[in-house]
Amino acid sequence: MQEVTVTVNGGIISDQELQAYISRGRRNQPRNELVGITITLDGDFADIDYKYANPLMPQRFSMCGDMIIENFENLNKAKQAEYLERVPNNIN
Repeated sequence: MQEVTVTVNGGIISDQELQAYISRGRRNQPRNELVGITITLDGDFADIDYKYANPLMPQRFSMCGDMIIENFENLNKAKQAEYLERVPNNIN
């Protein structure tokens, strides 16, 4: 496991808070290696930008009824059939 590079802008954070941010980054993408974090502090708020060894490719999301579909292969056979048989509306 590679060491995580951490950059903090706009203030100082405690070691406990830093470890919480690192743990969160590792939990967000458990199959991807966390290599860096940039934390920008603004008062009580923190913007956190995680850097991973293999960034995920953006996926196409699709609406099907009342569901947002992220990955077609995760659907069962009935939902796949429903998705393929849908009729798009032409309302602009």
